[in-house]
Formats: sequence, structure tokens, C-alpha cells
Amino acid sequence: MLSAFVLGCQENKQTQDNSKMSLFNKNTETTKAWLEAFMKNDSTTFFSDKFLSDDFIWSPPAVGMDSLPKSEWEKAFRGFMTNFDNKTLTNPQYYAALDEENLPDGNVRLYGTWVSNFADTGKKSKLKWYAVFQFNEEGKISHYMEWYDSADLSKEFD
Repeated sequence: MLSAFVLGCQENKQTQDNSKMSLFNKNTETTKAWLEAFMKNDSTTFFSDKFLSDDFIWSPPAVGMDSLPKSEWEKAFRGFMTNFDNKTLTNPQYYAALDEENLPDGNVRLYGTWVSNFADTGKKSKLKWYAVFQFNEEGKISHYMEWYDSADLSKEFD
């Protein structure tokens, strides 16, 4: 009887893990579509409520900076869209975000390198980047956290 109980608990845990991985896969597709809009400079789609929750929060990479509301994030990203052309996320690596027990929670972690050109000079830029996307129950991004060396934003490459 005890072994049946233990087996039942293990099966329930496996079902929960599979459910969270299914949610992760769905949220990964949303993340990809959202970033595709950014790369295409499709500001209508990128800034739309299609992908972002009403209470969206951005945690920018600057050390010591608090999380910011959607309006501040939009100002910053309109600047990126204006100042950089041909934005491409190279070698994107999507991983499931983990909860306190190191189990998938349905959210998305993403590593990659942004390659683009400075709009005013045409010179190449490169930015190693890491982000975590948290989603609400509606499948919209509710918290976007990112990390990169902001000094890389001004470096030019041949």
C-alpha cells in the first residue's frame, strides 16, 4: 500500500512537471514572436497588449536600478529601435526558468548575442545578453529582466 502511495505521488509530480514544460514551450513561442517583432522594428506589435500584461514590469540591466513600469521600458526600447538597425538575436538558447525547488515553473530564460548596426554610422555592434521572462495566467509577459554589459552598447566592430 505504501509503495502504491509513493508511486502515485511520483506520477502526480511527473504530470505537474510535464504541464510546466508545456507551459514553458508555449511561453517560448510567445517570446520568439515578441522578439521577432523587435527585430523587424514592428513597434505596433512589439509594444502591443498582445504580448505584454497591463502591469508589465521591466528590470533593466543597470546595477542598482529598480524595476520600472511599462512606460519607462517603452521609452528605452523605442530608443533601441531608433539607434540600431538590422537587429538579430544570434545563437538564442531557451531554457525553462526554475522555481525554488529547481523544477520548471513555465517561465523562460534566454541567452544569446544581439548583433546589429549603429543606425547613424552603419558600424556593427554586438551585445551578449541574458533575460528572464515571467508570464501571467493569460500567457502575457508580466516581468522582463535582462542582463548585459551596457559598455558593450557603444562598442563598434568591423
